[in-house]
Amino acid sequence: MAGLASALPLLLTLLISAASATAITISATHSGAALIRAACTHAGPHLLHLCISSLSAEPPSAAADLRMLAIIAVRVASNNTSQTAAYLDELQDADGEVEPTLYQCVGDCAELYVDAAEQLDTATAAIDNGEDEDTLTWLEAAIADVASCEMGCGAAATAEIRERNDGAKKLLKIALSLAKLLRARKGR
Repeated sequence: MAGLASALPLLLTLLISAASATAITISATHSGAALIRAACTHAGPHLLHLCISSLSAEPPSAAADLRMLAIIAVRVASNNTSQTAAYLDELQDADGEVEPTLYQCVGDCAELYVDAAEQLDTATAAIDNGEDEDTLTWLEAAIADVASCEMGCGAAATAEIRERNDGAKKLLKIALSLAKLLRARKGR
């Protein structure tokens, strides 16, 4: 048992080094669709298709490096959160047509989505400036806002709100996975 405990730090160091080497290999040997696929693999198998399709749908991705792909992923997530904030504002404007618990849910979520969109703008600037740790912080804050919307609404959320929250979380997790690749590459 003592031997296992003493080997644990070495094992963790090797795993971290392997992750960093993977990030370096991705940015150095792939381009275009191959880079998108390699980068999206890090988002996990349940997000792979969405990652590839959302990044590939953006024309600049064809010639992008890993940093630009991360910016594109954040912009895609930002567009999604801005659209959701607008949708929630429309629901809120339907004042008398919405039951009180849903109205409160919609109001709270609208504010949270506006905050998330602002955090994503800041995350984009952080990526552009090479501030990878700050990028992670802003992306995690945006994810927390979407989760707060979901938890705050609970059963009051409509199917549309739940679906939008789910979509936003997925796009934010994709952006976060690419930002983590940037950070790992920087640690070489």
